[in-house]
Amino acid sequence: MVRILVLVLGVVVVATPGIARGQSWTDATGQCIGTTAQWSNKVELADVDKDGLVDLLIANGGNYNAPGTAEPVRIWKNLGGWGTVGTHCQEISATAVLGFTGLSRVVKAIDVDRDGDLDIITGGAYQSQLKLFLRGATAWTDGSAQLPQQLTSIGDLEAGDVDGDGDLDLLLAEWGTGNPQTNAGGRTRLYLNNAGTFTDATAANMPAQLVRWSWDVELADVDNDWDLDALIACKSCTTSYLFRNDGTGKFTDDPNALPHFANNYDFEPMDLDNDGDLDLATINDGAQFREHIFINDGTGKFNDESAQRLFGTANPAGADDNVAVWLDADYDGDADLLVGSLGDDRLLINASGIFTLSANATPNDTGATLGLAAADLDGDGRLDLLQGQGEIAFPDKVQLGAPTNPVDDVAPACTVEKIFNRGSGKVRARVHDHQSPSRLHDYQRVWIEYDGPAPTPLHFESPPPPDTSADMTWYGEYLWISPELPSFTHYRVCATDRKGNQGCSMTHSIFDSPDGANLTEHGDTIDAGTGTTGKGAGCCDTGSSPRGAALLVAIVLLGLRRRRRAS
Repeated sequence: MVRILVLVLGVVVVATPGIARGQSWTDATGQCIGTTAQWSNKVELADVDKDGLVDLLIANGGNYNAPGTAEPVRIWKNLGGWGTVGTHCQEISATAVLGFTGLSRVVKAIDVDRDGDLDIITGGAYQSQLKLFLRGATAWTDGSAQLPQQLTSIGDLEAGDVDGDGDLDLLLAEWGTGNPQTNAGGRTRLYLNNAGTFTDATAANMPAQLVRWSWDVELADVDNDWDLDALIACKSCTTSYLFRNDGTGKFTDDPNALPHFANNYDFEPMDLDNDGDLDLATINDGAQFREHIFINDGTGKFNDESAQRLFGTANPAGADDNVAVWLDADYDGDADLLVGSLGDDRLLINASGIFTLSANATPNDTGATLGLAAADLDGDGRLDLLQGQGEIAFPDKVQLGAPTNPVDDVAPACTVEKIFNRGSGKVRARVHDHQSPSRLHDYQRVWIEYDGPAPTPLHFESPPPPDTSADMTWYGEYLWISPELPSFTHYRVCATDRKGNQGCSMTHSIFDSPDGANLTEHGDTIDAGTGTTGKGAGCCDTGSSPRGAALLVAIVLLGLRRRRRAS
């Protein structure tokens, strides 16, 4: 890939070939999961057996607005060897979820007991018991007794440490009893985790609003206070919801945070305008079932900028969409949007926050996409797809990134919490690889680098690099937290993604002014295989590449001035 940098009057222009027009993924279903025929809902990609390969999980069971037939949750182990002829996946449902058959709208792989293994949560739809399967040293066991013992109608769930105790808690979309299309709705549930055992904290910690048919919940820090707020999509309400976290896991409704639209199927958070806060894409809640782009004002209140950013063929009327993920399909350092639909799925390419359709990028055999996930399954540095096909017994799909696609050479984006006059304790950071959701397999390592204490306040135009490092822990959304640091003066956060590209935040001092700009920070990209520097803003490292240095100059110069059915 050829790139040209031109620095003119403090503005950096990056000339990068766009993604090749034409199909960006090719069908590899037969090499992996074969022909499936369940009513599939949400999907998950995760390394459940810790062998370094990303495995595939699909939730099955339940009709559109009625329970339907119980079906098996299905898990496939990634066997690797994708460069050779043969089958590259092996179904392990009998061991990973003990052959569980039920009503599952969602499946998640989460380390609930902090033992370093990914456990699996699924089931719980249409007044059934949510299930937990714990991974031990050699096998999974049924740990469902560690969940609240109650019948639920769970449409989605998300994990994150909402109360700051180090355990991953669960936010759950509750549909209530009966037909979710016509009933009064359900109260969004919160299960707090204590060393792998969960307690229902809904009554004390969650707003009393009944949400009528939520297909998606997200935990995301929308107001940059480093705790996880709750985004609740709603199909049959007049609006979706933002519940703000007070930092202890108690949530209150902010009725004026979001533009009010009905029929939202999905929230996907991402910083689209590079101002350091999270913006939102929503699905199917626009006029004639179009999508929305909501831009964050920095306080967690959102403005509708769809008309300026998402229009024309990128946002057609009546497409009947269900789900979306962010991914950097053209590896130019910003997040593109892949939309799953009951029609053709669509890839929308991001250019400075404005989206255009990449025509014919997605295969045309996925006419019922309810679940969507992206990861590098075959290890070639390109993102592949798992698509869960529901509504009827459509076959699920595995799609590999086409050989004509670019290979990932983009650094993760890292933004670190600014600490003033406090030289010890924990430090938090937002790290993403330009895709959602963010999962552990996206990274080889995320860590903090820091130096020791200083006897007097010191100021460096170019601070010396820190000299000690510690691994950080993911606690939800794109957020990571360090262990307790005994003392530090300068610090930064770095991440190496799955391909070996490395990025670091700016280096901060505890004596910096609190009035400094809150920039989104990108480090250099280092290709682990060649040691060469690739794309990345390189804004802050003393070892930045010429490209990084040019971008630093630019930053400094700029800084000086469904559904359409009847209800």
